[in-house]
Amino acid sequence: ILIRKSNKSGFTLLEIVISLGLITIALLTILRLQAQSLNLQSEAQFTTTAHYLAQDRLSRIQSEKGLRAGSFSGDFGEDYPYFKYVEEIEEITDVENLFRVMVTISLDDGKAENQFSVKTYLYRKKT
Repeated sequence: ILIRKSNKSGFTLLEIVISLGLITIALLTILRLQAQSLNLQSEAQFTTTAHYLAQDRLSRIQSEKGLRAGSFSGDFGEDYPYFKYVEEIEEITDVENLFRVMVTISLDDGKAENQFSVKTYLYRKKT
C-alpha cells in the first residue's frame, strides 16, 4: 500500500469559516461595548451638569430673604438650551417658617428625557 503525502499547504474552507466566525463575534462584542461606553458617558455628563445646575438654583433660592410656597419653572437660557428646571417650594405646617424645597432639572434634547432632583429643607420667613 502506497501512501502519498501531499505537498499542498494552506487552510481548508472549514478553517477559514471558523476563523471568520470568531473574528465576527469579537468585533460585535467590541462594538457593543463601545456603544455601552458612549451611553454611560452621556449619562455621566447629564448627571454632572444637572447637579451643577440644581446647586445653582438652590443657591439662588437660599439667597432670598423670604420664601413663598408654590411651583416655579424656567430654563437656563442659551448656555444650556435643552435644560429646564422646576422648583417646588412647600411650607411644612408642623414647624413655623420651615420649607421643603425640591429642584428638578430635566433635559429634553429630542433623543431622551432625563431628570435629576434635589430636595432640601430651608428655614426662612414667609413673604
